[in-house]
Amino acid sequence: MPGFLILLEKVFVVISLFLSTSALIPILVETEESAIAAADPYTPILFMGVYAVTGVLIFQHWKNFLWIARKDIWLWLLMGIAIASIAWTIAPDITPRRSLLLLGTSLFGAYMAVRYSIRQQLQLLGWAFALLIGLSFVFAIALPNYGLMTFQEGGIHAGAWRGVFSHKNLLGRSMVLSSMIFMFIIASKSVTPKYRWLPWLGYTLSFALIVLSSSKTAIVSFFMLGIIFQLYRSWRLNYSRLIPFAIAFILIFGTTITLIIDNLPLITSAVGRDLTLTGRTDIWMAMLDKISERPFLGYGLNGFWRDWDNEATAFMWRILGWECPYGHNGFMDLFAELGIFGLVSFMISYGTTFFRSISWLRKTKSAEGIWSAMYLTFLLIYNISESTLLTNNSIFWILYTSATFSIFAEYERLQDEQYMNAVYEAQLMELEIFNEQNLN
Repeated sequence: MPGFLILLEKVFVVISLFLSTSALIPILVETEESAIAAADPYTPILFMGVYAVTGVLIFQHWKNFLWIARKDIWLWLLMGIAIASIAWTIAPDITPRRSLLLLGTSLFGAYMAVRYSIRQQLQLLGWAFALLIGLSFVFAIALPNYGLMTFQEGGIHAGAWRGVFSHKNLLGRSMVLSSMIFMFIIASKSVTPKYRWLPWLGYTLSFALIVLSSSKTAIVSFFMLGIIFQLYRSWRLNYSRLIPFAIAFILIFGTTITLIIDNLPLITSAVGRDLTLTGRTDIWMAMLDKISERPFLGYGLNGFWRDWDNEATAFMWRILGWECPYGHNGFMDLFAELGIFGLVSFMISYGTTFFRSISWLRKTKSAEGIWSAMYLTFLLIYNISESTLLTNNSIFWILYTSATFSIFAEYERLQDEQYMNAVYEAQLMELEIFNEQNLN
């Protein structure tokens, strides 16, 4: 492929990743009257174009794509359940479109795994998040009406930075992921010494935006993931049964601290809720009551949390006494939408991917060999109190799909590299034998 087309393909990926963070467009269409959920007619149209181009690129590498795609049947079973939920959804105007967009999101993640190594993916992610960081500073400083929290949520977060995101917590969450990406770029030493300062700058500015967003969940997650990264590295160097238990302890302790911090009296009194994990336990108990009516297949993809015209949403809002936008737990939302079958399919996919990622990090010595395990850990942490699973047009689902298939792609690349090295060594040996025979 000509160099220009290769560069153009990378630009396409970077722009697509940038759009998948839900940055920029939502705040440009936001108004004070629709501060909670401004209508965004542009993003779905843009992503239809993204997925159309992705289909063309997949077709160009269809043999490799099919070989990689069949490695995780559970993920595609989950996609099948999501699409099939069109038949039983309580939101027939939403589920068909969202299920197709979710399929496109998954295909884009699988395409990344086929087309780029993990190191290359991190570099492309680095460019996308560098753009996010730069624009967030520009908007917060030069366009504070857009870049700072003002009237959102009644003005209780006024002054906190949100950058190019619709909420400060979204900025914090994205910058935690950004700091991880730049941390891996630094550790992999994939940048020439002359430009080694660039990923360090990205890492530093990511942390600065976490602090400026005043997102306590993001601050706790930042430090927790930094510790877990070092534990994963030590697991590779000197296996000990203590390390898995230490990682589990940090995950449990960190998520507990996050929930407690989210439950500070200042916040709860401001939004008029009690001290039951910022109302989350009330949400989950009410959800379980409603889920019990349709436990096996759920209410359809994106069919549970809609508006007062939706039976499930109306039930939840009447019980809770406020218009809760989502379940504040990714697993609970998945359970509500796709039932036990959907939840079990995801759990099996996640579990097998996690164990493969642990096996892979112990087989390799490179820093990017830890990426899949770290990203799965990040996804778990954030879905305890937020909801980013099975989200169409989302970078979080793109990276999950990519992480799932990248392990197989990396293993194949490693085998090819080992085979080529073996062939090269055999040729050298044959040449030495030939030279010795001629000399004799």
